[in-house]
Amino acid sequence: MAGSGERAIRSVAVLGGGIVGLSAALAFARALPRVAVRVIEIPPDPAALTDRVPGSWPLIARFHAAIGLDEADVLRAGAATFKLGTRFEGGPGGGAPWYQVHGQTGFAAGSIPFHQLWARARRAGAVLPFDQYSAAAVLAQAGKFVHPEGDPRSPLSSYDYALRLDPARYAALLRALAVRRGLVVAGGALAGVERRDDGGVAALRLADGQRVAADLFLDCAGPGATLLGALDDGFEDWSAGLPRERLSIDAAPHVAATSCDTVRWSASGWEMRAALPGYEQRVTAGGANATGGIALRPGRRVPWCRNVLALGDAALVASPLPGTALYLAHAAILRALEMLPGRDCHPLELAEYNRRAGLEGARVLDFHALHYRAAGRPVPDGLAHDIEQFTRRGRVPTHDEDPFPRESWIGALIGTGVLPGHTDPLAAGVDAAESAAAMQRLADGLATVPGQLPEYARYLRLRGAPG
Repeated sequence: MAGSGERAIRSVAVLGGGIVGLSAALAFARALPRVAVRVIEIPPDPAALTDRVPGSWPLIARFHAAIGLDEADVLRAGAATFKLGTRFEGGPGGGAPWYQVHGQTGFAAGSIPFHQLWARARRAGAVLPFDQYSAAAVLAQAGKFVHPEGDPRSPLSSYDYALRLDPARYAALLRALAVRRGLVVAGGALAGVERRDDGGVAALRLADGQRVAADLFLDCAGPGATLLGALDDGFEDWSAGLPRERLSIDAAPHVAATSCDTVRWSASGWEMRAALPGYEQRVTAGGANATGGIALRPGRRVPWCRNVLALGDAALVASPLPGTALYLAHAAILRALEMLPGRDCHPLELAEYNRRAGLEGARVLDFHALHYRAAGRPVPDGLAHDIEQFTRRGRVPTHDEDPFPRESWIGALIGTGVLPGHTDPLAAGVDAAESAAAMQRLADGLATVPGQLPEYARYLRLRGAPG
């Protein structure tokens, strides 16, 4: 039996030098210092959503730690600002604005989650909007931000945050880091793919005559999945649950810094605004019949086939609304390193990676489809089951490989108008008057917090962001 050293991957070729490709190269090179990693910067795919609207979730802090990138360096480079979440206005079915934020809302009463107490109080008619019991949402509404505190007694300890990324500056920062680390990053145009006898990829042929051989190939070239498609052209279309939209992305003049993005729905689609260093990014979505812009085809592929692993848009395309594109790419990279197979990429090892990725993808579809549910689109079976459980008793089923925390599901369900119709029997054991009084004290306390904090732009400067 061959030893582990004989089976180890010795070389990795990354096709695609955008944010996903550079992220993957840096992570693989740092985790596998004896492996030769090469990045082939082919012309970018304009439909690569992860490179155009790189939304992030709190996982980005863990990923940056994995590649040795300091948050302060990202901020000083003008490549990011802090983000608490997104404000949704005028949803497809109408309704009040709501905040999708990271972290805890309210408090638990023993084993009884807060949303059960809130739903009971709402039916009694004595309650504020759900997100007014969230420190992150209250700060976002006031346009404030500070880093979470470590003291669990502080209301500023109950939330998390992500980074709002400037695509071009962030990609440049990653590229500079890759070059400093000694990675080979070179431009080129793909001319062909050489196949092995077993069906895998032996080498890439570039237009300038170069031949790039490797043990493992990472397809980070965008939704066309150039490499993976050469081995397996299968594609699971999600357009039943998610619309085929066209996105227009442009930049507007500088606007005041804010700690959350804004999504506004209209009869023709939606518009998302994000305040980046020095300008505002605007993403406008129209229906499939709209002209111009980026045409999205929502769906996914089985990501790992033989010695080719697809990451980012090459593996999965959804909607930019929950801001999860780069988050999912980073999660896939970390999963690949956790489950890295031997050089032979044995089918048994790949099957487990693909199984976990498949479970995650199903939850991605459900979470994204929840944001479009009120527009009358068909609801995927998994989401339909969750909605039924939540409306009957306020319960959120547990799913393996769900990338979204339970608090995020609860906030999005309530924000999009899915409300529990009955109180969980366990919640009936909590005195209604006492819980209502505690909820009021919490809301009153949170309302005083923003006034004690510096303006968001000043806080960014204090943290080293360009003025």
